Amino acid sequence: MSPSPADTHAELLALHDEVDAESARLAETLGPRLRCGRGCHDCCADELSVFAVEAELIRERHADLLATGTPHPVGACAFLDDEGSCRVYESRPYRCRSHGLPLRWIEPGPDDIPVEHRDICPLNEDGDPPLVELDETSCWTLGPVEGRLAALQHETTGDLRRVALRSLFANEAD
Repeated sequence: MSPSPADTHAELLALHDEVDAESARLAETLGPRLRCGRGCHDCCADELSVFAVEAELIRERHADLLATGTPHPVGACAFLDDEGSCRVYESRPYRCRSHGLPLRWIEPGPDDIPVEHRDICPLNEDGDPPLVELDETSCWTLGPVEGRLAALQHETTGDLRRVALRSLFANEAD
């Protein structure tokens, strides 16, 4: 039996709260190295998609915007306003909640030996220590939250369907 919409939203909001808390901890740890802030939208790429459970939360909480608003012009996230701020910030998807942080992920390498990869927004790259020398606890590790979101999505809908953010607008720009 799949969870009720209210249970799904509660679980999603709890996950978003955990992500926000960890992001805040990392931001405090990294201090002035992080130059991202309100209106910074270099990471707010167009053509983003999210799991349907996150799209549904945006639909529920921003119905007026989606019904009457116009998406940001193609080339940047559909939810940006004219000043580059997010119009659904409080309901933004998981992937938007870790923008700007140093990212790390593990992939199989030669002979299936795990290889760590790292990336960071170019605005936040300069700093001491260099990205490759940061302690792993100072980086956002990709994988665990994505797995939890995928499990919630699958439990809720039975699939791993993703929804393009731009498609949420009734007045989608061509």
